[in-house]
Amino acid sequence: MKRVLIVLLLGAATTLTAGEQAAVYRAAGADARLFDQYDNDGYSLGVSPGADGSMELRVRVSDSPLASTAPFPAPERERSARVSAPDRDAFARRLAAGSRTEVEAVRRILLGLVSRVAYDPDRLRRQDPAAVFVSGRAYCVGFAELAVDLLGRVGISARTVQGVLKTEPGADGYEAAIGGSFHRWIEVYYPDRGYVFSDPCASVNGVDARYVAFSRRAWTRPRSLALTAVSRTGNLSYETLRAGTNTIRVRPTAPD
Repeated sequence: MKRVLIVLLLGAATTLTAGEQAAVYRAAGADARLFDQYDNDGYSLGVSPGADGSMELRVRVSDSPLASTAPFPAPERERSARVSAPDRDAFARRLAAGSRTEVEAVRRILLGLVSRVAYDPDRLRRQDPAAVFVSGRAYCVGFAELAVDLLGRVGISARTVQGVLKTEPGADGYEAAIGGSFHRWIEVYYPDRGYVFSDPCASVNGVDARYVAFSRRAWTRPRSLALTAVSRTGNLSYETLRAGTNTIRVRPTAPD
C-alpha cells in the first residue's frame, strides 16, 4: 500500500475576511478516500483533484457568531434510546437546567463535562461513557463519547467525528508521519442551523483550521498517512474560559 502524503499548503490567492482561518492540504494514496467535501456551520472542507493525481483539501473556518435560536427544551424532539444511567441523566439535566436555547444548553453541558473530566493519555483506559463518567479521566475518544451521551440525555442530537488534528511535536498522540494526531470530536445538531463542530477537549461550537475531518468513519487506523505543515493563515476570535484544569475556547453566539 502506498503511503498517503498530505502536504499543508496555503493557497496564495486565498482571500480571508476578519475572523476566518484557512489551510490547504494535498493528499495522495489509498487513505485519501477518507476525505470528501464536508460542510457545516462555520467549517468547510473542499476537495478537488490535483494535477499529479493527488487530492487538494481546502479547509476554511469562520468564527462568525452562531446564529441559532433553537429553543430548549424542544418538546417535539424525541430523546434517543440510551442505556439507563440515572447518574448521567441527573448530571446532564442539572447542567442544562434553566437554558432557554439549545446553544446555551450545549455550552453548559460541554463546560460541565470538561470541568468534571481530566485529560488522561492512557490508551488502555476504557473510553465508554459509563467508565469515563465514573473515573473522571479520558483522552479525546472518551470526551467525545461522553459528550454525545450527555447531550442525548436532554434531547440534543450529536455524533462523533474522526479526523486529523495538526499539533506540535511532544503533544499527546503526536505522530511525525502526520505532523499531528488522529483525533475525535463531535458535531451537534441545531434545528435552525444544521450541524456544528465542538471539541469537548478544547472548544464549544467551533474548531480551527488544524482540524481535518474524515467524511466517513475509519474502522481501522489509517496507516498510509503523512501530514506536512507548510503554512496557515488567518485568526479566530474565541472567548477563552477555564473549566476545571482545562482551557476552553467558545465561539460567540449571535444576540437574540
